[in-house]
Amino acid sequence: MTTGTALLTAGVNPLVPGAWENVAAAVGAAVVVLLVAATVSLLRTGGQDPVLRLLWLLVILAFPVVGSALWFALGRRDPRLRNSPPA
Repeated sequence: MTTGTALLTAGVNPLVPGAWENVAAAVGAAVVVLLVAATVSLLRTGGQDPVLRLLWLLVILAFPVVGSALWFALGRRDPRLRNSPPA
């Protein structure tokens, strides 16, 4: 049995260091948390047009990182504040 065969049968990928697998898992978990946070924030935000809410949901689901970042940067604004006159 060669070293490569022994590593493959042990479940270790000889081409990818073990630390990279942990980093990839952490990044994947962070993306999932960001996606869930943006979706929950979208669903809890009141006063939005249902069509606009559906479009935001599609953007968040289609582009999890960019869509979530855009939602938190642009989409969470209160629509009542947009139409109010300046103080």
